[in-house]
Amino acid sequence: MEKEHGLSIWFFVGGMLTIYGIIILIANIPAFSSRIGSPHVVLERLHAGLWWGILLILLGALFLFLHWPGKHSILDDQDHKILSDNEEEKN
Repeated sequence: MEKEHGLSIWFFVGGMLTIYGIIILIANIPAFSSRIGSPHVVLERLHAGLWWGILLILLGALFLFLHWPGKHSILDDQDHKILSDNEEEKN
């Protein structure tokens, strides 16, 4: 039986996290650079949107790095082992 080589779902999760992080970061840059009086927001000075955007970009980049197609990963080996164990239980 041939071994199937597909893309890991975690690769797509990493791509989505990276894209969402970029969107959140870009959406919050104007609030960071603007000093115009906006409605009062508690702890606005912490700029949570910028931090979340950066965190999502870093986490997404980590997932993309670990699960890049064609790159051998210990995590992918564990996924294949779990899938093959499940197929053996069905038979």
